[in-house]
Amino acid sequence: MKTNQYIVPILAIITALESLSIDLYLPAFTHITQDLQTTMGNVQISVSLFLCGFATGQLLWGPLSDKYGRKPILLIGLVVFVLSSAAIPFADYIELLWILRFMQAFGGCAGIVMSRAVVADLFSKEAAIKIFSTQSQISGIAPIIAPIMGSVLLNLWGWRSIFFFLALLGTLSIGTVLKWIPETHARSRNDKRTSKSSLKENVVALSKNKSFLLFTLIGAMAYSALMIYISSAPFVLITKAGLSETEFGLAFGFNSVALIFAAYITPKLYKFMPIKTLVKTATIALVLFCTASLLFSLANASVIITIATLFLSLIPLGILFPITTALALETIEDGKGTAAAVMGFSQLMISFLLSAITGLVQNNEVWPIEVIRLGVSLFAVVLAMSGIRSRKFTPLASKTM
Repeated sequence: MKTNQYIVPILAIITALESLSIDLYLPAFTHITQDLQTTMGNVQISVSLFLCGFATGQLLWGPLSDKYGRKPILLIGLVVFVLSSAAIPFADYIELLWILRFMQAFGGCAGIVMSRAVVADLFSKEAAIKIFSTQSQISGIAPIIAPIMGSVLLNLWGWRSIFFFLALLGTLSIGTVLKWIPETHARSRNDKRTSKSSLKENVVALSKNKSFLLFTLIGAMAYSALMIYISSAPFVLITKAGLSETEFGLAFGFNSVALIFAAYITPKLYKFMPIKTLVKTATIALVLFCTASLLFSLANASVIITIATLFLSLIPLGILFPITTALALETIEDGKGTAAAVMGFSQLMISFLLSAITGLVQNNEVWPIEVIRLGVSLFAVVLAMSGIRSRKFTPLASKTM
């Protein structure tokens, strides 16, 4: 199928709605707490519920896209995202904010599922790694500018304006999809299977695909380390380090450059280093940097050192994201939408649970957060070392579906 030049950047921007939906309102946590007369912990729960909605929604959109096509399902998801975003400013108590944030994520997650599925539909493994890296660079701009933009919107019109802005972005995304994104799932018009039977068959096949499971779990550990950092960043940098909302936005944006840098160098590293070696190296680097973050938190290091170690710990995450995604989906022949959904669901639910646990055990201290991030990174190393140990291990050639 002939592709157009707009597909990759548009899908990257739509994928960035996830990080924008989280990062834009991080500087507003204190204001939301005061306005809704609740606690900081309850506001942090809205992040966890967003992750939960983002995870569960993928199990619906992925199989539906295998049956009805990528484009209509993407449009439906974006409509749900826009309506939920526009409703959030009218929430006057925390429980309603929770519900609407869940629905916002439930619709918005169609973007990341369809993005992965479309790339898997159209491109080879080598091209997919480059495209996922390019998408990471484009969508990686969002965490840099989002906290700063959120601070500006907060200071000008209050925290509710942030969600009106997200509704506007979602509306613009719908327009770009209608104009420039084609249908890429060739079987969508001829697939007569019910979505229920299709989902069951594909999930059974995925459960037997060791390569898919391995790289999905490694990716889940990397994503969990990132989401623990994001959900705890206001506490670490504002509450404990004493940064203002504007300073927090600048620090958060600076650290996000690490993800863009990692996405930029990944295709270059891939040319000079075997993929399995690159995955192992990235997980080892993650352990080292998370260990440093833990030690510095115990030593009550300065905010500069805290930001620097967080920056370094994000680089291996940015390397792992595109590689594990491409390697997992490359093994799939049929049901790529379902595979992308199962991958996203697994990664986000694990992130949701670990982020929630982190919030419960941190006890107004930074070091418990770093202990959990270190534990996650150690598990990633174990998976990489034990699962990619054979010289004959060639996940790129495996086709189980």
